[in-house]
Amino acid sequence: MPKDKKPIVYLLAEVNVADAPADADNDLPRKFSGVANSGKPFNHYGEMVVVDLSDITYKDNVPALLLHDRAQRAGFGKLSVESNQLMMNGMLLNNVYGREVADESDAGFPWQMSVHVNANSIHELGQNETATVNGAEVTGPLVILKNCSVSEVSFTPTGVDSETNAVALADSGLPKATPQPTPTQTTGDDMTLEEAMAAIAAKDLEIKTLKEEKAELEKEKAEAEAEAKAAAIDAQLSQAGFTKSEDGKSWNGVSASTVNVLLSATPEDAKSMIGDLRAPSTQDHVPDYLLGEQHPPSGNGQDRQLSSNPMLANAEARAKEAQNYI
Repeated sequence: MPKDKKPIVYLLAEVNVADAPADADNDLPRKFSGVANSGKPFNHYGEMVVVDLSDITYKDNVPALLLHDRAQRAGFGKLSVESNQLMMNGMLLNNVYGREVADESDAGFPWQMSVHVNANSIHELGQNETATVNGAEVTGPLVILKNCSVSEVSFTPTGVDSETNAVALADSGLPKATPQPTPTQTTGDDMTLEEAMAAIAAKDLEIKTLKEEKAELEKEKAEAEAEAKAAAIDAQLSQAGFTKSEDGKSWNGVSASTVNVLLSATPEDAKSMIGDLRAPSTQDHVPDYLLGEQHPPSGNGQDRQLSSNPMLANAEARAKEAQNYI
């Protein structure tokens, strides 16, 4: 336990409610008493702890509550240190909470007394170190709670489980620890409306940020996939014999519409479509007059109509040219 920590401890022990006299008025106050703390070491979440009763403080009249609820005031009483034990003697109130304690005690219910102790300082004993506390020698490792004060006592059926760093001692004197929420835990009941709204707003902002980040990642992924697909199409067109235009923005022999269709198709379909395309060859650049049905005019400037058969037209042209020789 850190030396600067000031624990709040609930010490649980047996409490006795005086029997109601058979011939007395039932409205008369009922007394109660009990040993609040034996003054002996107890287990505090796996760590041995003892309350030093030599410097403990309390008011003349200490409230007696039901289940440590300030709204459930069951009585009041006086604390005292007797025989190195913390004792409590008091009176039950004639209200619903006081009568509840009295009636259930009359029915045999084993009420226990839980004392709210605030430790203002601590002293730690190391391994095998010894000290005298409450008239008895104690041995470390042990934490001694000093300069303690008592806020209230409560009637409780079992150990208190709604306070931080709570320890309950059963009437047998053995430790009876109960699970407690840590200081960092917050339940919905502990939050105000403003805090709840702020928490919701923070969560909404977190969700919005995550959605924006996801959208950005999906956009980057789509752009990377598009770039990879375009690179694959370019590689396949180049392998098929197509060449880029001089500005590098288009392909010779492939229209922009065809390229867009290839980019929108699946990789398999695009590859198949490129295989069906025919790249421009050197034959595509043969002068039209060599592939046409008309032979161009001769060099002497005379226009002649030739045969529609290219081979006959060529032979005919040669024969006529020979006439010009001398």
